Amino acid sequence: MPLAPPVGVVIANHNDCAFVEKAIESVARQTVRDLQVVVVDDASTDSSDECVRRCLARLGDKRFRYVKLGANFGQAGALRRGMAELDTPFVCFLDSDDIWYDDFVARHLAIHMNADFPVALTYCDSHIIDAHDRMLAGTAWWFDSDKPQAKALRPIAPTLTPVFDGARGELTYPRSHAVTFHPQWTPNGATNTTASMMFRRAFVDLVLVPPSQELKLYVDFYLSTFACLMTGAIAIHDALYGYRMHGANSHSNATVPGGAYNSANREWEPIRRYILKLVQRVLRDEADALRMAFGEQRHAIAERLMADAVGALPGARRAPARTRLPELMRGLLGDGLSRLGLRGRS
Repeated sequence: MPLAPPVGVVIANHNDCAFVEKAIESVARQTVRDLQVVVVDDASTDSSDECVRRCLARLGDKRFRYVKLGANFGQAGALRRGMAELDTPFVCFLDSDDIWYDDFVARHLAIHMNADFPVALTYCDSHIIDAHDRMLAGTAWWFDSDKPQAKALRPIAPTLTPVFDGARGELTYPRSHAVTFHPQWTPNGATNTTASMMFRRAFVDLVLVPPSQELKLYVDFYLSTFACLMTGAIAIHDALYGYRMHGANSHSNATVPGGAYNSANREWEPIRRYILKLVQRVLRDEADALRMAFGEQRHAIAERLMADAVGALPGARRAPARTRLPELMRGLLGDGLSRLGLRGRS
């Protein structure tokens, strides 16, 4: 029987000394053992360096390497530096204030190996936890955004409610094992945070080309947008990690008041537009490589979707009328999006 491929992990840290050891330990506990792990400290000014070195010495795990940067490069720069140490066909990026559950890598890798369709990205749901690992919410409400919203009257299945161990104070959630194949990016779609994702390394190398200073944050939104545009993505409906909202996050620095809440005390639309414009520019500047990798038709659809979302690039001509988006997408996506239990959305 064939063997599973190795997986690379980059843990990028900046001033998360209070949490980075738990993040590292959660990777060490993964049921998948064939891992290459790089911890990158992005010029922290707190005691992160001491925390990372202490944790790695305690673990004594030869799969882990440590890179300390002398200058702050931001999220994209730190992740690129970590990937330079890896030679694996799949990569995951764990934020240093989040934690993975023990089967995170195993579940993602199994879904990537599905016999229906290969994608660049798998992503999963998350629990929302606080600084002390206590639960704030049982799901990221924005995950897989086509699920029913709060306005729809609906029963909540008993399988979505955890079992509470009163003596230990622990919550145990049953696994649904549900996955959904999303064949194309849509303006209203949503994935999840960086720590929810596993990528094909060749895809990341192909599209993560903007200068580091242009992607100091929001690499997850950039990469997931590109993945959905060029290959589609698969959503894993189980929460396989804890997304920590501790009040000092780089983005999600708000609270959880309930509802479709804003996780950050900043306006999302300017951020969204900036990232989509960046994607649009890379689609233009790297057109030859992207067309070679994914085909003329897929690239044309991606350009049209970005132009519809944020407007045409200055000086760019819109595609001729005969290149109508619905017909292109139908021809590209075809039928058969629901084979082997993968539910398609067009």
